[in-house]
Amino acid sequence: MPISRRLFIQSLLAASALPSLGHARPDLTRTMGSTLADRQSNLYRFEDFRLDSADGERHYRIWLGVPRSPTPAQGYPSLTLLDGNAALHHLREDWLSALPAASRPVLIMVGYNTDLLFDVVARQRDYTPAGPGEGLIADPLRPERLGGGADAFLKLLEHRIKPEVARRVNLDNTQQTLWGHSFGGLFALYAMASPLSSYSRYIPVSPAVYWHQGIIQQYLASSSAEADVWLARGSNEVRISEQMDAVEIARLKQQGSNAFMATVHSLADKPGLSVHWKQFPDLSHGPMLPASLPEALAIASGQTPAGWTAG
Repeated sequence: MPISRRLFIQSLLAASALPSLGHARPDLTRTMGSTLADRQSNLYRFEDFRLDSADGERHYRIWLGVPRSPTPAQGYPSLTLLDGNAALHHLREDWLSALPAASRPVLIMVGYNTDLLFDVVARQRDYTPAGPGEGLIADPLRPERLGGGADAFLKLLEHRIKPEVARRVNLDNTQQTLWGHSFGGLFALYAMASPLSSYSRYIPVSPAVYWHQGIIQQYLASSSAEADVWLARGSNEVRISEQMDAVEIARLKQQGSNAFMATVHSLADKPGLSVHWKQFPDLSHGPMLPASLPEALAIASGQTPAGWTAG
């Protein structure tokens, strides 16, 4: 393996270290509760539809948020949000009101047919890529969970979900943004590298690039994609144990930051990619999901939120 490629994959693996203490991870037992779709919005109307995976094993619920403002001549921009249950749970009216009225995006919140914020088994299968020519992969830490279904899920987005959304609302096909967090962020990188994807912007947040020994690097290395990429992480996304002192914790945080920036620069060096990045101060892995949502809304509406830097 060439040195530059080896350093790149090492940086990807290092940047993926997840936190292990306190409230760092999302609470996987939480339910959606009352959402903005239930409470009504002055700016958006909401509807939903449901469908099943091709093998009938996963069951999706897709919520649409459609701006109440007039349809632009070229159609609405759109923002596809993975982990749609959690995205809708966190969605707030003040985030929507901060967007320019003329460019508010249609929200396509792709979730699962459950009241839980996360269907952990289904999302792991859908959002994680297999290697070229491989089938489904057992998670070495949780053998009961399979991964490797990212290609099938991308086809579901492109060939079933997008056409159904387009049947319901007029979209601008040149302004499509995809957001994902953790495994969803990994999927956003995979989609960006795939010739099957028709998104023009990708927002990978805290992407789980360690998956399957950093297999995503193979797809990124061979990609000729032309797209805007907005990479984000929290500055506290490090593994911390109770035995570590302040000096060791500070060292790990700096190591994580350095690895993240190595990834940013590696992607920025690829022709066709326009890269922006942001490290969110003092945030760990779980809180990055809600913290990144208002930023994703702004990016999908054509804005550059504060604190983002061009790679």
